[in-house]
Amino acid sequence: MRISGRIILVCATLGFSAVGLSGCASVSAVAAQGNETPATFEQTASQVDALADGVVNRAEYEAGFAHYRACMAKSGYPVTVLDADSTIIDMRIPAEAVDNGIDNRCYQTEFMNVNEAWQIANQDQLADNVLLDDCLTDLRMAVPETRQDKVDALVNAKVDLGSCLTGK
Repeated sequence: MRISGRIILVCATLGFSAVGLSGCASVSAVAAQGNETPATFEQTASQVDALADGVVNRAEYEAGFAHYRACMAKSGYPVTVLDADSTIIDMRIPAEAVDNGIDNRCYQTEFMNVNEAWQIANQDQLADNVLLDDCLTDLRMAVPETRQDKVDALVNAKVDLGSCLTGK
């Protein structure tokens, strides 16, 4: 069985949170399996270097993803890429890798901080902005320019973001 990749889960976190990215989906999933404290892993030098100037560019984002993907493959869990050209790489990972913690280790060491910085910096380019725009328009509300302002407007109007983001 394959599940949606962490990148999609982080996008969902951004979409449902008025304050932005609040945590790692895999860590939450591992913590929910009994009251264990999820393992934490130190990031690699490549992540530290990518974040050194405070900005993650596309090349650094793609390199971080390549390191994550290689870590997963080395552990026997291939990452399937559905779309490498969109703002956020769309991928799938085996559920077993999440369940046994391999995904958590590879993500934290190779990609987590780079991915989060990239997604926050590029949130106004995410595909779900069209859904947010449509929802605001359907509700006859003004459509703000930034994604965060759109989410804030919907939250303040007590609109269910899930229904906006699923088109229902």
